[in-house]
Amino acid sequence: MEDSLNPGVWEHAALAGVPRSVLHIEGLAAREAIAVWQENIGVLYDVRLRNKVDDRFQFHAEAFHFGEVVLTSYRCTAQSFDRSRARIGRDGLDHITLQICLQGSHGRRDGGSDDAAGSGDLIVADLAQPQSTGTSDFDSLNLTMPRRLLAPLLKAPDEQNMRVISGKTPLVALLRNHLQGLYDGAPAMSRQDAEAVVGPTLELAAAAMNAAVTEENAASIRLALTGEIRRHVDAHIVDRGLTAETVAGSFGISTRKLYYLFEPYGGFSSYIQEERLRRCRAELVDPDHRQESIAEIAERYGFSHRKSFIRAFRRSFDVTPREMRALAAEGRSLPAGYGEGQTMWHWIRKLR
Repeated sequence: MEDSLNPGVWEHAALAGVPRSVLHIEGLAAREAIAVWQENIGVLYDVRLRNKVDDRFQFHAEAFHFGEVVLTSYRCTAQSFDRSRARIGRDGLDHITLQICLQGSHGRRDGGSDDAAGSGDLIVADLAQPQSTGTSDFDSLNLTMPRRLLAPLLKAPDEQNMRVISGKTPLVALLRNHLQGLYDGAPAMSRQDAEAVVGPTLELAAAAMNAAVTEENAASIRLALTGEIRRHVDAHIVDRGLTAETVAGSFGISTRKLYYLFEPYGGFSSYIQEERLRRCRAELVDPDHRQESIAEIAERYGFSHRKSFIRAFRRSFDVTPREMRALAAEGRSLPAGYGEGQTMWHWIRKLR
């Protein structure tokens, strides 16, 4: 990515400390600066300005690589962000970003002011789910991590996309101060320090998100039961005998109760199929599975009919399994490694 940019746009620093990457536009004309920004953040989102292009356009992005998570600071003029199903299918990213809005606002474009995060608030972005958001001129801190690190700590891991949690809640305020402290202290930290702080940071983030779930949803028992069932499903996802009847029997509930619990997921059968399709997608883009045929991967997750599998896969990800594998193969040509010589966008793409 950085090879296509003008000299002086990217700055990198690592040495023995925390790898740092900065993207700036000093010396660039407005239209050139906009093109640089769109090209770079285009690794994750389709972006466009919300206002007329003029010389007031500005942005600054700085990131620190903490080993398993990336902490970034963005300052930019008002714009729109989109992640479509097609883009999700192409890049296969299964990450979560927690954004603390320091100034300005960020929220769903089809929502009202109550759906937008303002100064001090937390907004959650699930990069494996579609998004269509807009910002004012804004300044934010963002923590991006693979789903596997945060999801096990959450009560409702797949219900977080575009959630806004008030910055007035004590745990969000504590998380905000913690991330600001990490950002301010990162230049003086060693890599060992950076890696050691990841676990406590994730636990604090989960505590802030789970406390909000409790406040917003009095049916905590339903959430807990649904979480247990989902973990059971995850553990038996390749089992051909995984049906509504067997799962309901395992938990001593009726199938009617099970269907009710999974209504937010489009129904229990739909949930099972989507989970299996996600597993197929993960293996199709995983280099460790490149020697397996698409049919072998599909068969492992219960998709024995080729055409039905392709149709279901395309409905979920807007690309065929073959196209997914080909696009992932292109992505593997990106530089590997931790830190030196890479942009913050490459770091995020490489998180696993």
